Amino acid sequence: MKKLSAALALAFCICVPFIAQDKKQSTPIWDHGDNVSPLTYQNVEIYRVMDSKDAYVVLYAKGGYQVGQVTLPKSWMKEEPRKLEFREKARRVSPYMTVIKQDGNFLKVWLNITTDKRDPIWGLMPNGAKIEGIDADTLTIEY
Repeated sequence: MKKLSAALALAFCICVPFIAQDKKQSTPIWDHGDNVSPLTYQNVEIYRVMDSKDAYVVLYAKGGYQVGQVTLPKSWMKEEPRKLEFREKARRVSPYMTVIKQDGNFLKVWLNITTDKRDPIWGLMPNGAKIEGIDADTLTIEY
């Protein structure tokens, strides 16, 4: 009797996937209607932040082994709402930059970095260096 009930249970477990109906979803699994956010974000690792009088020049990791460069005007910290903010990073986390977009348009950027200027991640732009993008309203970044 025990062998018969074990064989029936095993046969049931084997047959269930074959008789189950495929449920086709018309909407993606992440689309839940009204609660889909228009905000998206992208994180990139920061190699160096160069400080100048009017802007920060950030060297960041692109795809592969390439290095990207982006200029973040200091005036973005004074605008309301702010387009540039600093967040103190956790002790064992590498510095990174978070670019936030709303409906595909640039909204704000967070630099997750230590604010101690003695940290090796910080540097100074050379005197007389020409910095482009100081008066920019938006951020275009290549990943």
